[in-house]
Amino acid sequence: MEIKAIIFDLGGTLIEYAGTFAVWPDLETPGLKAAFRYLAAQGISLPDFEKFSSSAFQILPRRWQMATGGERNLQLLDFLEENLDACDVENVSYEQLQQAAMRYEQTICAQAVPLEAAQETLAILKGLGYQIGLLSNTMFSGAAHIADLKRFSLDGYFDAMLFSAEAGKWKPSPAPYLDLLNQLDIAPEKSVFVGDDPANDIVGGQKAGLRTVLMRSSERFHLPGSVRPDATIVHLSELPEVLSKWSNEN
Repeated sequence: MEIKAIIFDLGGTLIEYAGTFAVWPDLETPGLKAAFRYLAAQGISLPDFEKFSSSAFQILPRRWQMATGGERNLQLLDFLEENLDACDVENVSYEQLQQAAMRYEQTICAQAVPLEAAQETLAILKGLGYQIGLLSNTMFSGAAHIADLKRFSLDGYFDAMLFSAEAGKWKPSPAPYLDLLNQLDIAPEKSVFVGDDPANDIVGGQKAGLRTVLMRSSERFHLPGSVRPDATIVHLSELPEVLSKWSNEN
């Protein structure tokens, strides 16, 4: 079957957001510090940061699992509000919460860097006539990630984008894949998904009927033996050759 569309994950696949932190949720620490500093500067009574972050790291994995399990959407504003409630912090206005979330988001995005050959690979694929999509599991706003794409000159290559927190649909459910493909008007069997998270990107892509390419840009994710991507790469520059081999099989 002819391949017509390539859908990319964002974090860890095209842009790395981890900064100096090797594992999640530790990589959220700079964002939490920025939100904490802003709220403290507003005169809000807060616990010490260790308690604030410890509480957040107890909440976030559970809330992320609920989101990817299809139980409840996850947005940054809600996560911060839930953590403040858990820390018995009162009298935070909605505007202050918004400002804290904005500082969290900006701080994490400021440490982001594009993966090597991201722009070159997108340009090659676009030149070959593929439709290109972006599908990201994220509690951030789509606007924040689009700003990152623009900053790294990656924004002009995408024909459709979907951000989970805004859509209320998360990988590994087939729903966000199928929504994005509907925007592109391309069937799943003519599409390929590229991502770095085996449990969400690869499993979800396969559930939706796409071929999958696992991007091993880091050792952040364990690869279960039960998860079998159609191809594995360690560098984005390898992707055009994989697609070429598949095209020649047809």
